[in-house]
Amino acid sequence: MIQNNTNSIYTTSQSRTIILVTIILTGLLLFFSLLHVLTALLSAIILYTLFRSLFLFFVIKKKWSKTLSAVIIIVVSFLIIVVPLTGLSIMIAQKLIHFKQHPEPLNNIINKLHEYAGTGFDMKDTIKNSINDISKWALAAFSVFLTSALNVFVTLIILYFTLFYMLKSYEKFEAALIKYLPFNQNQSVKFGNELKNITLSNILGQGMIGLCQGIIVAVGFLIFGIADPLFWGTVSVFVCFLPVVGAPIIFVPAAIIELSMGNNFAGFGILIWGGVLVTLVDNFLRQFISKKIANTHPLITIIGVIIGIPFFGLIGLVIGPFLISFFILLFKMYEENYLNPSNTSNVIVDINKDDRLI
Repeated sequence: MIQNNTNSIYTTSQSRTIILVTIILTGLLLFFSLLHVLTALLSAIILYTLFRSLFLFFVIKKKWSKTLSAVIIIVVSFLIIVVPLTGLSIMIAQKLIHFKQHPEPLNNIINKLHEYAGTGFDMKDTIKNSINDISKWALAAFSVFLTSALNVFVTLIILYFTLFYMLKSYEKFEAALIKYLPFNQNQSVKFGNELKNITLSNILGQGMIGLCQGIIVAVGFLIFGIADPLFWGTVSVFVCFLPVVGAPIIFVPAAIIELSMGNNFAGFGILIWGGVLVTLVDNFLRQFISKKIANTHPLITIIGVIIGIPFFGLIGLVIGPFLISFFILLFKMYEENYLNPSNTSNVIVDINKDDRLI
């Protein structure tokens, strides 16, 4: 047993400094040790924010147990997020393997494009080499994905275990957040609401846009007789997370290919169909989301995707823009509280035990 010794060699200030430095160093060590599961932890936070309202509906309105409600949330999130991403990866891999084993249709398209463009556009070999390089890279990437399946499985386990305990202990979790956030209680609740809005805007809002545009592309391919409408519609859902390019990166090349093959009806048809309907849906939904939820600038999405995919992989489409929006939110809260405190709203936010933070 350690005896109480009042004759310490350190002063109170020195002891406080030593403890603080130890906490910081230990925290940094833990942070770098957990980098390989950072994707899982961030994904758990995002899923918690997305599904918290549904969880509270089960627990409070339906009077279901927290454990049962958390399990239902996990199953639902798995079915609508993990399964589609896995399916998309398999579909792309199968398509690339098919192109690799049966290059004749692709070569015919390249020859048609070469003839259509004329002799001044001698890019035949360049196009072939580029497609081969892309195919090799994609197949290699998919092979790496398969070989690292264990890491993916571990990441999912950590993600859902974290999400389960965050949901089951949501009251303690949110009370701790309010306690340790560097804001007063009112501002902490405001921070939680803003975090919810940017999460819904970045993920749920963009997902709605992507789903609608993917359906439009698939229906258009089906109407004008373009091959694989289901596949390209599914791909469109995910590429719509890329602003500016989005769905046009799918239907514009399809139109060019159809025109080069002499299918003017299909070529001009899918170009007009996609150009008009995709643009209308995109503009309408973005205005609706900005009014009802939050307005996420396309530049945030572009930069977020650029920095997110290399670090987090495919899920970086979501995590990248989320992190940038989170950084901007923190800076905004800091400015309101410490740089311009006179502009801080004095409105008191009502906090009850069922909706404590978000």
